[in-house]
Amino acid sequence: MNQRSDPPPSHPMLYDAATGLPNILLTRELLQRWIALAQRSDRIVAVLNLKLLTADTPAPESTANALSRHLPMLVEALRHKVRHSDFGGISEDGALIITFGNLFSPGDANRVVTRLLRELRRRIAMEPGESGLSGGVSLYPVDGTDVDSLLICARKARDKATLNNAYFEFYSPQISHNIVQHTVLEDRLLQAIEYGELTVRYRPQYGLTSNRVEGIEALVHWQHPELGMISPGALVALAEDLGLSIKIGTFVLEQAVACHSEWSRGTGHQVELLIYLPAPGFIDRHFVGILREVLTKYPVVQNSLSLGLFESNILQRPERSAGILAALTEMGVRLSVFGFGAGHCSLAGLILYPLHSLTLDSTLVRNGLLDARARLMVETIMAAAQKLQRPVTASGVQTRQQADWLRSLGCSRAQGPLFGPPVTAGEIGPLLEAGP
Repeated sequence: MNQRSDPPPSHPMLYDAATGLPNILLTRELLQRWIALAQRSDRIVAVLNLKLLTADTPAPESTANALSRHLPMLVEALRHKVRHSDFGGISEDGALIITFGNLFSPGDANRVVTRLLRELRRRIAMEPGESGLSGGVSLYPVDGTDVDSLLICARKARDKATLNNAYFEFYSPQISHNIVQHTVLEDRLLQAIEYGELTVRYRPQYGLTSNRVEGIEALVHWQHPELGMISPGALVALAEDLGLSIKIGTFVLEQAVACHSEWSRGTGHQVELLIYLPAPGFIDRHFVGILREVLTKYPVVQNSLSLGLFESNILQRPERSAGILAALTEMGVRLSVFGFGAGHCSLAGLILYPLHSLTLDSTLVRNGLLDARARLMVETIMAAAQKLQRPVTASGVQTRQQADWLRSLGCSRAQGPLFGPPVTAGEIGPLLEAGP
């Protein structure tokens, strides 16, 4: 947030004369920049239209007086609560326009707007006849893909919030409904670990040449009391959307690494443990410290732990990704790319980043013997991986024919229905002791 109390003399036409805030012209220009960035990074932009209203009617003169009186406190609060990369401006009707970019989900937008409005309400003491703040939120690309659409939708959402006597509303009713559901799930998910509803199961990866278990993938499940079993994919997506990726990832990490230490001592058979990280968990440097603490408590053999990352996660923030990847490899942790070839295929990533292995996307595996394009993609990936000496694991293998074909291409390991479902920690020991 980079607000000014006086209009900058060099660009007076871009700032509101009364408040010194960016006017609608500059606001539109800055919003367009956020949209352009979001288009390239596949992220979400939120536009908040925020206004001070009187108790009876939002008369322009009453609103102007209230805004004039509270503006210094509003701007000061925004400076402290809104990121520098975001911005605030003022529209023709005296509403504040605040844009939040680089968001992962509507849940992220809900959290950042809720925190901001909570702080603004705390700082501003309303007088008799003033009903407080009313806000409306529109989202790119759900509600629009251009500046005009987003600004109009945010204004309409604010009008709806005013009618409903709500602090703020999303323009899309479906988004609002989903937010309510997610809020309930978030509260429940925070308790799930304490109640023992989260469990980690393990999917063995078999060597296509050795026919032995060479790797074990940790998968988290949630036995929800009303919804039943929530699959690992759905749970990881939910945790990412709710901002709980690090908390759930830490739980899985501690459980899996502790079990891996027991397997190694009990069987004497060293296998690779693979844990996949969702995007927010990966890009947070705090997770590196958590990993270091877990490995101090449960030491593992060098290079026996692999962290899996979706390649799109690496490409979203390449500079920051490179630093975190380097920190992980310094700890003796291997890095694997999950879902390779699933629409973001970047063979250059195998050269630019310290990646040890990759997991072939299950869709390519499933269609490889049926579709010429999928087969060509798999053959190209396998050839490049072999040249770069990167072992490949195939996911979702269903038939012996698929396994034989992948082995002929040089694929190292495979997992999927052909090799059995995920099992409990206690069932891994016998699988490790079994011979080919």
